[in-house]
Amino acid sequence: MGSERVAPGQLLEKNGERLADVVAVTVDGKLGDLHTPVAPSADVKAIRQGEPAALEVIRHSAAHVMADAVQRLFPGTQVTIGPAIDAGFYYDFFRPEGPFTEKDLASIEKEMRRLIKEKRPFLREEVSREQAEALFEKMGEKFKLEIIAAIPAGDTISLYRHGWQDKAQGAWVDVCRGPHVQHTGQIGAVKLMSVAGAYWRGDERNPMLTRIYGTAFPTEEALTEHLRLLEEAKARDHRKLGKELELFMFHEYAPAMPF
Repeated sequence: MGSERVAPGQLLEKNGERLADVVAVTVDGKLGDLHTPVAPSADVKAIRQGEPAALEVIRHSAAHVMADAVQRLFPGTQVTIGPAIDAGFYYDFFRPEGPFTEKDLASIEKEMRRLIKEKRPFLREEVSREQAEALFEKMGEKFKLEIIAAIPAGDTISLYRHGWQDKAQGAWVDVCRGPHVQHTGQIGAVKLMSVAGAYWRGDERNPMLTRIYGTAFPTEEALTEHLRLLEEAKARDHRKLGKELELFMFHEYAPAMPF
C-alpha cells in the first residue's frame, strides 16, 4: 500500500469523529470509502447513514451482496458487472441453465437479507494483474478475466471481499474499484425488482446475460415509501388509465397504434 498513505478513518478519528455510522467518505471532494488508504494531507469528510450521498455506496454494495446470494443459490453462475444506478442497482449474470424467474428473485432476496443481517465486513486488497488473473481463472470467471484484461497498464487493481475467510462458505470476492460500505449491515433494506436480458458488453454477437435489477435504502421505511410512490406512478400511467376509462383502444392489426 505504501507507508505514505493512511486509512481515512484515522483522519476522521483524529478530528474527533465517530466511525460506527460512517457509510462512505469524500476524499478531496471525490466519493470514497473507509477501506481505501489516502494521503495524510487529504481532506476527508464523513458520509453517514441517512445522507443522500450514501445511497450510491449502499446500492453498489447491495449489488455485490446480490451476486454473492446468486452464486450461493445457483452454483456455476458467472458474474460480470454490477453497478449502482439512479433507481438502485443491477448485476449481469451468465447462467447456462437460462434466465432467472420471479420465484428465483424471491429466493435471492431472502438470501440477501440473511447476508445483510450478518453484518459481514467488506475488505479491500490491492493485487497485481497476475494475482487477479490467477484468482479468477481458478474460479472459472471468464468474464472477470476480460474485465481485468481491459484495465489499463499501471492502474491499481483492487479486490473487494465481504464475509469471513475462516468460515465454511468464506468471503465473496470481486475485482472492483469501490467504494463500499463498512459491512453488509449498513446496506439496510433491499428489494429485487425485475429480470431482463442483456448482451455482454452490449454486443449482440456476445453471450446473452440475465440482468437482475434491485433497489436499496438505508431503512425499511424508506424502501416502503419508495415502493408506494412507484405504485402511485403506475396507477397514474396514461396508458393504464386510457384503457380503463375507454379513452382509447388497441387493435391486433396495429398493436403499437392507439385508436
